[in-house]
Amino acid sequence: MLIHLRSSFGSGVLLTIAVGRLMAQNAEPTAVPQTQTQPTTVARSSDATDAARYLAGLPVADTSSLSSLTRDPRWQAHAAAMNTAFAQLEQRQLSNIRVWRSDMIPAGGSKSCLYYFSGPDFLYADAFFPDCTTYLLGGLESVDPMPDLLTVPPASLVSTLQNIQISLNTILQFSFFKTKDMREDFQRGQLKGVLPIIFVFLARTGKDISAVEYVSLTSNGTVTSGTQGPTRGVKINFSDPATGAEKVLYFFTADLSDDGVKKNAGVLRFAEQFAPANSFLKAASYLMHEGRFAAIRSSILNTSGLVLEDDSGIPIRYFTPDKWTLRFFGTYTGPIALFKNFYQSDLRQYYQASSPKTLTFSFGYQWNRHNSALILAVRK
Repeated sequence: MLIHLRSSFGSGVLLTIAVGRLMAQNAEPTAVPQTQTQPTTVARSSDATDAARYLAGLPVADTSSLSSLTRDPRWQAHAAAMNTAFAQLEQRQLSNIRVWRSDMIPAGGSKSCLYYFSGPDFLYADAFFPDCTTYLLGGLESVDPMPDLLTVPPASLVSTLQNIQISLNTILQFSFFKTKDMREDFQRGQLKGVLPIIFVFLARTGKDISAVEYVSLTSNGTVTSGTQGPTRGVKINFSDPATGAEKVLYFFTADLSDDGVKKNAGVLRFAEQFAPANSFLKAASYLMHEGRFAAIRSSILNTSGLVLEDDSGIPIRYFTPDKWTLRFFGTYTGPIALFKNFYQSDLRQYYQASSPKTLTFSFGYQWNRHNSALILAVRK
């Protein structure tokens, strides 16, 4: 997630969700058998699953109250655009990530994934850590209640579908969200906040939602029902029909700076129960390279058994050789121009010395896979 980026990829250029040409021209992906990620067979599911599938452009159950809405040509156009975009993403990114993951991430590890500065990006958390049963996501974005879609005026509903396509532009093109855009996109229309996009990603990864609960965290990390606590969020129970596993996703709206944590450390206290967890950091704005995010950096290092990140996460110097085994993948060319002050000369030395394997997918701010860096740190 990008906190401070101001359109470094070309202000005023509208990217189309259905076409991944910019990235695909340079990606040269390894040919990998495609795995279905656009489920079309619909079993009887919950209202939340039906809502997620409708927003994602996927068929809903015939008995669903939303089934009549899918006969609207405008929804069908939305579905076609989403199918095209996710099919391209599958070929270009997700199928290659699954191959890398099966070869490189140790089996039998933690069943928890901590993904700070994530926005609603369940998609990549699931791609890299599909065996986890608990996902904790967090950032500054709000969690707003999801209305009954049947109560939304038709014109507003069509606008919502268009807004979803716009909101997904950068993550489907470049693998990350631009926070400045998120703040605008997620507050337009009647479906606000991160929940609609989380629903889309759950549906597009084939998950069935069994319950959605709006919750809060106390300052000591206890989850309570309702939104009266100091840290508000959502708890989503879901299942993966492919494995039968029952899972849970939490998203909390939280200021993870040192000032924010000093006022309320609820998210960090809550995360401690999952140690040693898998931590995932991608396009994290180099925040933990600065002194004002020391608390969250220390928390990740203390609660993680594994950290998977690009160079914008925790600086490499904090992974001391007495505690961590490091592996490097791709190429380290340094940060994009906006973050050029965060160049890591020691990371460059690691890359020069280790002859890392190339990546078949892009990762982080470097949308071209030939310039992407991926770092895997495993606690000894």
